[in-house]
Amino acid sequence: MIRAELDNYVNDRLQLPLGTVMLGNIAMMESEGNNIDLLNKAVITLVNIEEESTLKNAPHYRVINGNTRYENPPVVLNLYVLFTANFPTQYGNALEVLSTILEFFQGQTHFNLLNSPAFASSFPDLKEPQIVDLKLIADLYTMTFEQINHLWGSLGGKQIPFAMYKMRLVKIQAEKVLQEGGPISEIVTNNKAV
Repeated sequence: MIRAELDNYVNDRLQLPLGTVMLGNIAMMESEGNNIDLLNKAVITLVNIEEESTLKNAPHYRVINGNTRYENPPVVLNLYVLFTANFPTQYGNALEVLSTILEFFQGQTHFNLLNSPAFASSFPDLKEPQIVDLKLIADLYTMTFEQINHLWGSLGGKQIPFAMYKMRLVKIQAEKVLQEGGPISEIVTNNKAV
């Protein structure tokens, strides 16, 4: 979804071919045979997933059509996504692509079905409540030099031009009902109705 939007933006701004922005594991750029697909591309790599602890205390029930449905609350995630410009022989092009990526996210930080045509076209059934409510908020994530060193050390490669974004509020919920029942209409204590 964001890949398609960003790919179209890079194509419009820099006249690079569609497909320049791709999903891939940038850690594979140093390995033989796998790096050909990553050459001269802007590569999107998921590097970390974190639970949003502030939204952890959601209720374990929902009332739907007068019935109470008990289910586990959704897990809300933050995704740490690395955007790299892998143009090893054209450093100027890498910086130009990276600046275009930064410009794209500066111009649009919220992604949902209403403001992202490629996002909406990724989902054939737009009536599912989980899809209708789906939204991503992209925040530039600034790392210290030590964190950058650890990141590229764990990826096993040499540092190339990159930007890290924290994609907030990805909600995951299985459609699994634990129990369902009607509303409470009467409370009985000591055999007397209240």
